[in-house]
Amino acid sequence: MKINKNLLKQLYLIQHPSNYENDMMSFIINYCYKIPNLTFYIDHYSNIFITKNSTNPQSYSCLIAHTDEALTYKYEKEIVDKHPWWYGKYVGSKKQCALGADDANGIYVILHLLEVLPNLKCVFTVEEELGCLGAEQAVYNVDFFKDCQYFIQADRRGKSDLITFSNCIQITSEEFVSDIKFLMNKYGYQEREGIYTDVGIFVRELNLSGINVSCGYYDEHTMRERTNIDALENCLNFIYDIIIELGYKVYPHDANCGYPETYLFESVSDEDAESYYARKEREALEDNRYYIPCDDCLTYDCMNCNLQPSW
Repeated sequence: MKINKNLLKQLYLIQHPSNYENDMMSFIINYCYKIPNLTFYIDHYSNIFITKNSTNPQSYSCLIAHTDEALTYKYEKEIVDKHPWWYGKYVGSKKQCALGADDANGIYVILHLLEVLPNLKCVFTVEEELGCLGAEQAVYNVDFFKDCQYFIQADRRGKSDLITFSNCIQITSEEFVSDIKFLMNKYGYQEREGIYTDVGIFVRELNLSGINVSCGYYDEHTMRERTNIDALENCLNFIYDIIIELGYKVYPHDANCGYPETYLFESVSDEDAESYYARKEREALEDNRYYIPCDDCLTYDCMNCNLQPSW
């Protein structure tokens, strides 16, 4: 499958910072109205639950993406396509800015697969960037998840990481990894450890296997964020093939193993994760630290860099 560039650009041009996600949510819902055989549910916390084909399947793959981004933008931006790299830049100053690819890329994958797959469940969560707050509420919708098989989230930087350990727990069963190993080899994915994201919450509370997959964005949470469109396309086809290959098989997983979550935040003193991350995001925005220089050339302008980057 090829990337629908028009859809992807539309997602990148929508501002959707945490707590101000209504424009992205509206776009998702309006786009999905054009896809036949979908049912919607929005919970009290504004998480969106979508089912395609609610009558026939015995079980569903479940995809996850979050509707917020870490950054805000002062001016109108546009998308620069220098294949395979896509960048954002301000229309007036021409200065590079972020895309919102974390997690617009994951949203894109879900919308594309909702169009092409006959059966699917998906959840669009809010406020992931503030500590997975939406996911913590979404898991209470237990009836929605009772016929799910596993969870897949496309919310990892780069092109080759398949996260099987996140939120200080093993989120993927050995059976799940074994069953998709040949697809990992085909698409160039390798097992890696992650830190903290929505899929870990879902696995912890609902006891199904989950993975988080690299989807082509780099330098997320900075104004140097960019997407490798080939890597995003690779991710899209990888997830599609996983869903087709696994059929209706369910992958239960006891996630009550690993480190306690407090291990992640042991240097945060008595602050909880939510307040810590919210404060760090605010401080970074206030002092403009999102404009950080490149590790390779020590400049801020990736769009016009002639060096071969280390990534």
